[in-house]
Amino acid sequence: MKTTFEFEVNTDAFLVDPDWEVFADQHDHRYGLAIKHFKSLVKGDAYDNEVMKLRVGRHGFYAQSRRFPAAFFGDTALPETGFVSEEEARTAVWEAVAHYRSGEAQSLTCVYSDQEATAVFFGYRLGTMERYEFGALRSGLPLHLRVLIDSGEPSEILAARSGVFIYQRTELGKHLVIRAPGRRQPYQGFGENAD
Repeated sequence: MKTTFEFEVNTDAFLVDPDWEVFADQHDHRYGLAIKHFKSLVKGDAYDNEVMKLRVGRHGFYAQSRRFPAAFFGDTALPETGFVSEEEARTAVWEAVAHYRSGEAQSLTCVYSDQEATAVFFGYRLGTMERYEFGALRSGLPLHLRVLIDSGEPSEILAARSGVFIYQRTELGKHLVIRAPGRRQPYQGFGENAD
């Protein structure tokens, strides 16, 4: 019987208030090999847009920022993918933000434009009482949203208590959603302590 090891690569914690003078070298040391391996593992459909590369294949999926490639999330789970209407996309985005604001999500990333470097929101919970936030949430649909949910009750957008939800407006203007219920073993970068 063949056993598969499921894991996720998530650089969110490393992006919280880093030392920018040594950031590139430390990031490459901790995550470089894992990201390269993940990208070679996940071959499949591309749902890119101007701000984010998004790939979904038989061995998982990943999202990587075009402007800031150090922002990377990958998961070996085979997710549920599908296109939704603009109204359904707005509802899902609103719910994802509500999960983050209520403390039922570990992190939230929203990218609104490729023209403005500040048209981004990144929020990360460092524990139950502390969080780090950069940028501002906007009322319009983002080009990309990713939320890591960990809720006491099943989420409507995920149909589970925990997991990853991604919304991406494709280059053709379609509204893609990706759902990956549950969490996989987190990849620990070199020199990191387990939480």
